[in-house]
Amino acid sequence: MKEYLKAGLVGAVAIFLGGFLALRFGPVAAPQTGGDFAGGIQPSQLFSANVTTNSVTPNLSNLYVNGAVSVGGTGANNQVTAFYTATTAYPTAAVTLGPVTASTSTTSTAESFNAPGFSVGDACEVAYNGNGTSTLPFGADAFISAVSGNAVTATVTFWNGNTANLTLTVTSTVTGASSTLKTTCFHTGV
Repeated sequence: MKEYLKAGLVGAVAIFLGGFLALRFGPVAAPQTGGDFAGGIQPSQLFSANVTTNSVTPNLSNLYVNGAVSVGGTGANNQVTAFYTATTAYPTAAVTLGPVTASTSTTSTAESFNAPGFSVGDACEVAYNGNGTSTLPFGADAFISAVSGNAVTATVTFWNGNTANLTLTVTSTVTGASSTLKTTCFHTGV
């Protein structure tokens, strides 16, 4: 039985030493080169920034919007071809929205700006700090309602979801400065 243990121990030591020597003194694999790409393989279709056109090179018709920073993939569903934020003081005089069931529970205003690439119906995100409270049901949304060349108009609608009146104030109770309406509109390219 001792012979088997000795033979097993000698075999294990030989395997360990053989593996160690092979790793230590064996051939070394050459490092893969090619930059930050997996396996060192560089893709053949790369885009690079073009500061002259604020776009990418090469210019592709579904990526390029003259005068705007153009981004997105080569497929139309991957694009955000136009993005703009307009800011204005609103309202110029206090506006009272009636309770949710009243016909006076909503109001709207138009915000105009100049930017290329928008279409009627494009969505906008609204930020507003002059509603007097952030705890009552209140909301605002906006869409592009008119486009003429680069002249764009977004219609912003405010609504009161509360059972009592809600006043949109000239001076923000949040900041103490003029109430600010910020409308960020985007055109997705599809």
